[in-house]
Amino acid sequence: MKKRFALLFLLVILLIPTAVSAQESVTIKKLNIQFWPEYDRPEMLVMYTFELADETPLPTQVAIQIPANAELNAVAKIADGKMLTLPYETPERDKDWVTITLLIDEATGYRVEYYEPLTRDAEKRSFSFLWKNDLAVESLFVEFQQPLNSKNLTSEPLLLKTTQDGVIYHTLLVGEVPANEPFRLTLSYEKENDFLTVSSMPVEVGGEPRGSKSTSLSDALPSILIGVGVLLILGGLFYFYSAGRSEKPSRKKHRPRSKKSSATGHSIYCHECGTRAKSGDRFCRSCGAKLRV
Repeated sequence: MKKRFALLFLLVILLIPTAVSAQESVTIKKLNIQFWPEYDRPEMLVMYTFELADETPLPTQVAIQIPANAELNAVAKIADGKMLTLPYETPERDKDWVTITLLIDEATGYRVEYYEPLTRDAEKRSFSFLWKNDLAVESLFVEFQQPLNSKNLTSEPLLLKTTQDGVIYHTLLVGEVPANEPFRLTLSYEKENDFLTVSSMPVEVGGEPRGSKSTSLSDALPSILIGVGVLLILGGLFYFYSAGRSEKPSRKKHRPRSKKSSATGHSIYCHECGTRAKSGDRFCRSCGAKLRV
């Protein structure tokens, strides 16, 4: 009985690491790798944007490797279309690679950005990329933004050319990449100057699409109300001014009272203003009108 118990205990001990390893396995659902050479700096800007598989238990840790000669630019979480800075552990260096460990606590997108030098030979620029990670990727998508005034682009594997907002992009849907299987990409192009792409296009602010800054109705409402108030005041003043000028003084006319000749013994009244005339008057003493006798 004791031997059976000891064997069962030993079997449980041996199975524990396997269970822990299974719980710690993480799969990337979508991974977009963007390459923007000479965008806002003379180097290559590399951006990883990824989402974990839906069944991944959270929170969990994810380790991303970047080249040791790279300059880390951002580690962020994408929430409601905005990039929020994400805390991460101190990068660990191992020869030619640096490991960035992120704490994933929400089923959303995450971003890692870094700059890496370009290889230059006169007008020719070249770049070699290697994805090296122990995470399985279900769908890998690659995008290359062609610099302004560049030409003779070559790549391995071959990228497909597209145009968006006047900027030329080259893309490739790689698809599934198994864990611990590297993905390689080499690029080269020619460029006669050192102009940066960002200098000729609107600046992206806060993760929003590039373009002129828009103004919401709530921001413009106070100005609209002030403008309407000024128009109402000016309209009122104009109305009262116009109405005052159009009014002309008028003389009130009275309906003449019934008149009979003085021969009947009754008083005579002016047919214009109604003033009572005295005996013998031929003209009204008030308005000067000729009396009707």
